Amino acid sequence: MSGPFNLGLLLDKLAGSRLRDGDVVVVSSKFVAVAEGRVVSLASVVPSPYSLVLAKRWNMPAELCELVTRESDEIIGGVAGFILSLKEGLLTPNAGIDKSNVEHGKVVLYPRDPVGSAVALADALRFRRGVRVGVVIADSRLMPTRRGTVGVALAATGIKAVVDLRGKPDLFGNVLRVTSQAIADDLCSGAQIVMGEADEATPIVLVRGLEMESSEVDPMSSFAVDPSQCVYMRSLGYRAT
Repeated sequence: MSGPFNLGLLLDKLAGSRLRDGDVVVVSSKFVAVAEGRVVSLASVVPSPYSLVLAKRWNMPAELCELVTRESDEIIGGVAGFILSLKEGLLTPNAGIDKSNVEHGKVVLYPRDPVGSAVALADALRFRRGVRVGVVIADSRLMPTRRGTVGVALAATGIKAVVDLRGKPDLFGNVLRVTSQAIADDLCSGAQIVMGEADEATPIVLVRGLEMESSEVDPMSSFAVDPSQCVYMRSLGYRAT
């Protein structure tokens, strides 16, 4: 299902870009996944008995159900055509597996190692181009009760991905108790405007002027809260299995 990370695909897309220190490169997770060889033919997948049950329950191909069960940390539920799962803390339909912008009969999994890919790209740009940039691996997702997709970060390096605002006062002196700002997710949402969801063929977006350089490396799990602390999951009566 996966092979060596093809860094050249990403570097080729950045050829000719006039990068500067402090820039942030936002890269489509699907582009990274393809560079990692994470494209799977459904015909090559052998469903388990459990996947056959899920396929009947939610009217999905059994082969896709099998991949979802392999890729998920926990299955929460589902509706016709979709299995809702947790993957490294991210609540996502079908464990992030995507059938768009790929040959018929194939699917693209989430990147195997988004952090490793982000660090490899940042290191390559530092050594080959002499610039220190942040790198964010971006996907799109649905928000509860909201129409349309927004961006979500799967990994980040070279920026402060989440800014903790707890303890700071607001305009009226009220102390913030739970607020953090999801900088990496915000960048991904902004980049999605350019990347698009159809045939735009723009897998990399350059962000300039953030002025928030950091040496931190953040995996997908670092952006998540435990489901027991999530206001949505708690309200819906989530119980860990």
